[in-house]
Amino acid sequence: MLGGYMTSFLIVIERAENNYSAYCLDDVACVATGETIDETLRLMQEAILLWIETTLEYGGAIPEPKSLQYHLNSSELELAPDDILTHVTVKMPELA
Repeated sequence: MLGGYMTSFLIVIERAENNYSAYCLDDVACVATGETIDETLRLMQEAILLWIETTLEYGGAIPEPKSLQYHLNSSELELAPDDILTHVTVKMPELA
């Protein structure tokens, strides 16, 4: 059963000129922007949950989050010195 458990997705928060932006490192098509780091984290959590709910509604699969070590070893991960690598935790929705 998919629903009811908590899962975490790794994200990167970048400092922009007047705000912050975030994106997910896993195959989750979400981005968020906010005026503060806390707001950006909250909005990213909401975006990921909405993406999960919509994906499940249309019969799609939710990717298993990859480990931090996987991303650190990946040649695709390029972090700027002031980027923040963190995670957001979401509760997987119950399936009807």
